[in-house]
Amino acid sequence: MNPMKFCPECNNLLYPKEDGKRKVLLSACRICDYTEPAENYCVYRNEIDRISAPPVVLRDAHADPTLPRVKGAKCPACSYPKVAFFLANPMESMARTFACCNPTCGHNWTGEAQQSGSR
Repeated sequence: MNPMKFCPECNNLLYPKEDGKRKVLLSACRICDYTEPAENYCVYRNEIDRISAPPVVLRDAHADPTLPRVKGAKCPACSYPKVAFFLANPMESMARTFACCNPTCGHNWTGEAQQSGSR
């Protein structure tokens, strides 16, 4: 990680600046005319350790007519016979998230929908 550098003359932040004629990278102050050769040629690094999103909980699946329903499935929490499904985070996983369509239950789960008999 590159430490932030400050101008010794006016104490403002030094920014990367290219000297096109000499083809070198400089650290330059935007307030005064101070410049110095850059110690490191890395200008920016974005490190992502882990991408995580909070789990999606859908409590009002019963009121959303755009969600597809699973025929013949039931909620494992209350055995309600209508279950909707959606992709909670398609960038992370293509696993379906299921939501109970019972307005008083609102249970959400991932994995498989429980079938209540024949399709």
